[in-house]
Amino acid sequence: MPITEVNEILEQVASGELTQADAQKLLGTRGDEQLGAIRHETPAPEQLSIFAIIMLLMVVQLLYDALFIFGLIEGWDQTFLSFIIGMAMLTFGLMLDLYRRSFLPDVLETKRRRDKVVPRLER
Repeated sequence: MPITEVNEILEQVASGELTQADAQKLLGTRGDEQLGAIRHETPAPEQLSIFAIIMLLMVVQLLYDALFIFGLIEGWDQTFLSFIIGMAMLTFGLMLDLYRRSFLPDVLETKRRRDKVVPRLER
């Protein structure tokens, strides 16, 4: 569909001659909200051992945080403070990864591609 026809359709919608649904039918963009479908969803099993590991890592995280705050108050070297905050961030990332792998459900969602209309510009 040439770009001039698309502009004409848009002008007709703006003036009220066409409804938005009719314009979507003409342009072929109707039904885009149904692009994805969940094919498989498995709830994650409850794992007490992973929960205990996450709680242990949370205690380690709190120790690193307390050590960092104590180091700020006492005026420790920035190199050591950056090491402490780096270890705290690494621990936090490990906690998030364990939580994501162990407690979030596995979802497989398939999407179909809609037809792409690339208009040729008329010069």
